[in-house]
Amino acid sequence: MSNLIVNPTPLMFAEEVSRALGCEVWIKRDDQTHPRYGGNKVRKLVPLLASACAHGVSDVLTLGAAGSHHVLATAVHATAMGLRVEAALVPQAPSPHVEAMLRASATQAAALHACTTFPGALLTLGLRSLALRARGRRPLIVPVGGSTPLGASGYLDAQVELAAQLSAAGLPSPDVQVCALGSGGTLAGLLAGRAVTGVGGEVWGVRVTPPFAVPALRVRSLARAVLRLRGSSAPVPTVRIYEGALGEGYGRPTDDARRARELFARDGVTLDDTYTAKAAAGLIALARRRPRRYLFWHTLSSAPLDPLLGPAALPPALRALLR
Repeated sequence: MSNLIVNPTPLMFAEEVSRALGCEVWIKRDDQTHPRYGGNKVRKLVPLLASACAHGVSDVLTLGAAGSHHVLATAVHATAMGLRVEAALVPQAPSPHVEAMLRASATQAAALHACTTFPGALLTLGLRSLALRARGRRPLIVPVGGSTPLGASGYLDAQVELAAQLSAAGLPSPDVQVCALGSGGTLAGLLAGRAVTGVGGEVWGVRVTPPFAVPALRVRSLARAVLRLRGSSAPVPTVRIYEGALGEGYGRPTDDARRARELFARDGVTLDDTYTAKAAAGLIALARRRPRRYLFWHTLSSAPLDPLLGPAALPPALRALLR
């Protein structure tokens, strides 16, 4: 299997953001994990797809919202490894970015299935798995965001990578690390990595999905499972969640996110309304409450989408997901 990730991703001082907030803000550029399609989903796919190939998996089945970054990342990278990809999708608030992601996923995946709810999407994947097995295939179902213990372990590795970068550059450890909290795998992996390395200060997740979807208990349990997977008995650090950035719901833009997007753009960093702009808004709120040395995990792929896009016209069933 070819190397899926570009190591290490850059560590950047955000001069304009730091000036505006009156404290140091660094950015871990995980938008650059892969030149074809990057972001945090690639970190989680590294161990997941390595295991899939080692166990003779033929088809990867996964799910997400209409504009899911995980679904697109899986379709791009699993297909490149010779695996066939199907995904079940549920509705998401429309935006140009979400529509572009859906178009790209429709082009890159072997099949997309429009569903109305996440339970319905899980049922669809279960039925597809049975049908594929009946044909002698070996399908693997990957949960939302790839946030299994194995997938989340990719962010334990990312934390180790960060510690090595800080040491090599002679930089002090950040007081606070901030990432988006969606399906929980990124935050759980970072917490596990913090436990292993002892580097990085507090780790905060900024909630971008409803609290019932991924409660703090789920994040803590997932981080503990990552540590067990790696043979570590280290205690899980405190799970810290900023709850003030979600707004009216998943994928719904907020004024704070818009202002965060405009501020980070001054440092040449592009954010999206669903995940990273809300995470940045959370960082801004935390920094204004208590100025310290912050590190922002930038998890939106910065690779151009145009090469992944297909026809502008989506099939009616998929277009109906944009609502």
